[in-house]
Amino acid sequence: MKKRSLMFFLVLVMVLSLLSGCKSNNTNTQTGSSERTGDRRIAYYAFNSEPYIDLDPSVEYSNGLIVLHNVYETLTRYDHKEEIVKPLLAESWTSNDDGTKWTFHIREGVKFHDGADLDAEAVKKSIDRTIEMKMGASFIWDSVESINVVDKYTIEFVLKYPAPIDLIASSSYAAFIISPNAVENDSQWFNDGNCAGTGPYKIQKITKGEEVILEKFDDYWQGWKDNQYTNVIIKKVAESSARRQLLETGEAQIAAAFSVTDLQALREKNDLEVVDAATWRNVIGFFNTEKEPLNNVDFRRALAYAFPYDETITEIKEGLAVQSYGLIPKGLWGHDESLPQYECDLDKAKEYLEKSGVDTNGLKLEMTFTAGTEAYRNFAQLYKINLQKLGIELEIREMSWDNVWEKSKNTNPEDRQDILVMNWWPDYASPLSWVQSLVQSEESILFNLSYIKDDNLDKMVADVERYTATDRDKAQELIIDIQREVIDKAYFLHIYDDMTSWVIDKNFKGFESNPAYEYVVFFYDTYFEE
Repeated sequence: MKKRSLMFFLVLVMVLSLLSGCKSNNTNTQTGSSERTGDRRIAYYAFNSEPYIDLDPSVEYSNGLIVLHNVYETLTRYDHKEEIVKPLLAESWTSNDDGTKWTFHIREGVKFHDGADLDAEAVKKSIDRTIEMKMGASFIWDSVESINVVDKYTIEFVLKYPAPIDLIASSSYAAFIISPNAVENDSQWFNDGNCAGTGPYKIQKITKGEEVILEKFDDYWQGWKDNQYTNVIIKKVAESSARRQLLETGEAQIAAAFSVTDLQALREKNDLEVVDAATWRNVIGFFNTEKEPLNNVDFRRALAYAFPYDETITEIKEGLAVQSYGLIPKGLWGHDESLPQYECDLDKAKEYLEKSGVDTNGLKLEMTFTAGTEAYRNFAQLYKINLQKLGIELEIREMSWDNVWEKSKNTNPEDRQDILVMNWWPDYASPLSWVQSLVQSEESILFNLSYIKDDNLDKMVADVERYTATDRDKAQELIIDIQREVIDKAYFLHIYDDMTSWVIDKNFKGFESNPAYEYVVFFYDTYFEE
C-alpha cells in the first residue's frame, strides 16, 4: 500500500495533539493512515456527504448513523446473513403469545463512556427520552404503552398493539441507548461533541458538516485486540475523483458512491478490493393516481410496460442493480421472486393504452426527482423516448428534494407531479416500512405518494402489523399478497433494487456491508492485516 510520507507525518502530529475524551474542536484535520503510530492505528472513511446532521442519538435521522453506530449501541442488532436478530446490549428476550409484552434481559458489566453502568433503568430512561422528544425516527416506538423496570437487569415493554420489539430495538435510528447521566441534556450538548454511549468508540473531535474523529473507548465491554483501529476519521469528500485519489494513495481505507468512470478505474488496482453489495434500497416511481389519466388502471399498466427496465440495469447501472420484484428487496422476508414483473414491451403498452380509452393527443406527463441523480436522469431520457412512441410527452424536472416532496404534498392533485421517482429503505429489518408508509391510506400526505386509498389493502396492512410479532409466516403471506395487488393495479413503477460498490484497501479486513445499516462501517469489527 503506497504512502506519502509528508501526509503520514501530518496525521501523526494531528492525532498525537488531540485531547482525549468527547470534545468539540472546529479545526480541520488532515487525512488518515492505517499505519501503526506507537499504540495508535488510524482508519479513514472517505464519505461522500456530511458525516452527520445531528449528533443527538434521539434526533438524528440522516447520515449520522455512520457515526452513531460506532459510538452508541442498541439492545439488538440485525444479522442480514442469517436473517435474524442477535443480542447486543440485551443478552436475551421473550414475548407473550400475542406479542404485546416483551421482556429483555440486559447485559451486565457494561460501562458507558462517562463511567455509568448499563442497567434496566438506563435503558428505560434512554428510550423514554427518544419517545418523549418525538423527533427523528421516534415513531418506531409508537406501539409502546409503557416501559417497566422489573429488576436491575430486566426490562419490560407493554404494548398498545402487537409489534416486533426485537426488530425495532435493532433499528438503524432512534434505538440507541444513552447514559442515564446524559438523558437530561439537550441536543446542543451532543452537538458540541459530547457523547455518552456504550460503543467501542468515543467522539474525539468534530468539524460540523465536514469531519468526525473517533478514539477507542478503553473500557469497551467486548475488549480490544492489538490489530484493531484505535482511531477513526470519517470525513466528507464530496467528489468521486477525490475519494478515488485518497484510496489510490493509501490515505483512505474505505469509501463508496463512486462515478462509473472512477469505479472502473478502481477495479483495476491490485491493492484495492471492490465489494458490490446488495442493499435494501430500491428505486420506485410513484403514479399520481388522484389525477387523470393516472387514475385509470389500464393507463398505468401501459406506462409500466413502457419503462426501459433492462437498459436501465445493464447500461445505466452497468449491472449494479436488479429489477425489483414488487416492493420488498431481496434479503428481507416478504421478498418473493414468483411475483410478476413488468417488462419493457411497447406492444403491450399500446394494447393497454387502447384498452384505457385515454386520448394521448397533446398529453403531457411530468416526472420529478432529486437534482443531480445521474441514473434517474439517464433512465428518464430513455423513458421519454418510449413514451413518445405512445404519443405521450414526458417533461423531466430535476428539483431539490424539498421541492419534490412539497410538490407531492399539494392538496390539489392537479398541482402534483404525475410521476415521482425516489428511493426507499427501511428504518429496521422489516417489510412493514414499505407497506405502512407507501401503501396504507393517509389522512395527511407523507410518503403514500401514489395516494392509494384502498380499504382492502388497509385491512391487509393492519393484519401484517398484527401478525409480524406473532406469526411471521402469516405476515409474510400477507406481504406477498399486498405486493401482488399493487403490481396488478400498477400503483408504482418497480424500477430496481440498488447495490452499493464499496472500495476497500486490501489491508483493511473484517468489513461486511449490512443492508440493515445503510453506509455504516462497524469499525470495531475491522482490523489491519499486512
